[in-house]
Amino acid sequence: MIRAALLLVVLALGACTHAIDESMLLYPHRGAALDVGALAARFPSHEVRREWITAPDGTRLQALRFERPDAVAAVLYFGGNGYTIGNFAAATAEAYRGLPVDLVLVDHRGYGGSGGRAGVEALLDDALVVHRHAAERARDRGLPLVVHGHSLGSFLAGHVAAAHRLDGLVLESSVTTIEDWGGHFQSMQPWWMRLAVRRVEPAPALRGRGNAGLMERLDEPVLFLVGADDALTPARFTRALYAGARVPERCKRLVVVPGKGHDGATQTAEFREAMEWLLSLRPPGGTAVTMQPPRRPTRESPDAAADLPAPCA
Repeated sequence: MIRAALLLVVLALGACTHAIDESMLLYPHRGAALDVGALAARFPSHEVRREWITAPDGTRLQALRFERPDAVAAVLYFGGNGYTIGNFAAATAEAYRGLPVDLVLVDHRGYGGSGGRAGVEALLDDALVVHRHAAERARDRGLPLVVHGHSLGSFLAGHVAAAHRLDGLVLESSVTTIEDWGGHFQSMQPWWMRLAVRRVEPAPALRGRGNAGLMERLDEPVLFLVGADDALTPARFTRALYAGARVPERCKRLVVVPGKGHDGATQTAEFREAMEWLLSLRPPGGTAVTMQPPRRPTRESPDAAADLPAPCA
């Protein structure tokens, strides 16, 4: 007992700060090989094809496109940390099967069939390149483009939304900030580890990351989606994002799916109903497509976005 008490004292006096670095957020892996033929056979109502998107540094990113002739919109999907097209394309396409949309999937750099080395900054930069690629094809087909991000992918979707005015945004299993998530991560540790490590802080490159800062600048319809039993990114983060979203109530929706954890919220009727709501919204003028320009500050207008009419106001 005396030794145990002394150990607790030593741990308490030596309590330290643990840094959250990229290794805790990114786990690059190759996953299963992509079988386009098998996917085409499983989804005969779609044309399925693999594409390659080249980043400015020459890295080739593997993408997969599902197109259907009756599509009323296109969806660009950014998966979470464990996502590769080879492993999960079928599940994503199944979640969207009942919705008349084209679907674009991508492997993060360093994941699946994509080249390069994964890093947070590189993934964020890639997201803008992938969005431009998807937006050009959507425009050619006369379709609005919705960006959907899950978990890690929600950071990428939020980054795209911060740079461009979108036709719709889906933030699934997202977090407010890495700092908030670090506090949650700390709370999940055993009591003795919480005693030894009193604070969890992000590494400099990760400080302030998350979607909380985006909420005051949103100017597109947005769906907030999370599983009620999500232990990794609890629903309270998504509720906080919804509460902070500065768009009219008619332009945002919160869906907390009972019985679902970090994965699986999209495999539900609640998700399909919410997506039908999102797809039913149209930008001003009633047109089905709005390819808005990026937010590029000018000398005359430091905040160019403030001079543009909000499409969901």
